[in-house]
Amino acid sequence: MGSGKTSTILQVAKQITQARNQTVAIIENEIGEAGIDDQLLRGSGFQVRPLFGGCVCCQITTDLLTAIQEIAATLTPDWIIIEMTGLAVPGTVAKSIRQLALDELACKTITIVDAARWHVLKRAVEPLILSQVAESDLLLINKTDVLGVDSSQVIEEVRAINTKAPIIRSSAKLELSLEVLEEVFRFA
Repeated sequence: MGSGKTSTILQVAKQITQARNQTVAIIENEIGEAGIDDQLLRGSGFQVRPLFGGCVCCQITTDLLTAIQEIAATLTPDWIIIEMTGLAVPGTVAKSIRQLALDELACKTITIVDAARWHVLKRAVEPLILSQVAESDLLLINKTDVLGVDSSQVIEEVRAINTKAPIIRSSAKLELSLEVLEEVFRFA
């Protein structure tokens, strides 16, 4: 929901394909009947499999698992990136993937925290935000350049929710720095 997921995914996917010379497939989950992000990703030259009509963690888990299996069998990409709707809980999706014998896939979850709107979003949908952060393997604190002040308060609050996941500061408006990208790859 505006945290910079698509912009970040584009930058990571470009790094995977250009600098690492690996292949990537993207699954795009949208709640509605049509999406914009999948068109943006496709327009950047990536193969995208859209999943519409619900959230992959609650309503269309079977569709997601089928899509992963089809992509793995037909395209055999080095990476499959799943961009979930902002309403999803990534830990739930990862658990479903692992439970259905897809353990051979290195399934990692990255939550992009919108630092500029952290407090507003936390007040509006606190249980959702807390579960997204708590169940993530890596936390990317995005839009740190928009705050106008140090993002340390947001990072402290996020760290209190998830004490184990690495935290990386970023700004999707700017190109992700090479060190941020390398941290994402080191994590994966």
